[in-house]
Amino acid sequence: MTGAAKWLRRFEIALAVVGISILGGVFAATVLRWNYQARQERAFVQREKALARQERVVVAANLLVAPATIDQRSAEPFEFARIEIPRVGVSAIVREGVDDATLALAVGHIEWTALPGETGNIALAGHRDTFFRGLRDIRIDDRICLEVPPNSYEYRVVSLEVVAPKETRVLDATGGQELTLVTCHPFAFVGRAPNRFIVRAIRVE
Repeated sequence: MTGAAKWLRRFEIALAVVGISILGGVFAATVLRWNYQARQERAFVQREKALARQERVVVAANLLVAPATIDQRSAEPFEFARIEIPRVGVSAIVREGVDDATLALAVGHIEWTALPGETGNIALAGHRDTFFRGLRDIRIDDRICLEVPPNSYEYRVVSLEVVAPKETRVLDATGGQELTLVTCHPFAFVGRAPNRFIVRAIRVE
């Protein structure tokens, strides 16, 4: 084998090692994300059931029956909601914050924006290749549900637009109870996408 052939062979091996490492990292991140969502979904359902039991407390002889307690062992302190967009297949736990660690595991709530049930604009962010992948197919009038036990809030999509990353006006409140979803755009872009895809919705009473 010539020197050039040996060099090419070593280069091929190095590329294979790098490729395997990248695939291993992607697989590990995917497993971690799935495991977190499954664990939090179980905790979320448990909390819904416990709160439903609390609503059925019985008053007798001036004594209030003690409500069921909620087992928080599998719940994260900053997990508080679930987002569902049935038509496009979006379903994910929502955590507080939009740092890299949070968005790797869940949809993130932008801290200084409104919370479900409040007047103002709730802003949620998610990656276009994980939790918000389905937004590529979203349409005007699609329904979005935010569940915050024991309450459920429904929103109707009223606008879709693509903006620059620094276009923060999309987070402004315009009155009433609003919801804004933010993800990167284009959806099929390889690397750091240059724009942001914005879904704006208003609450359906």
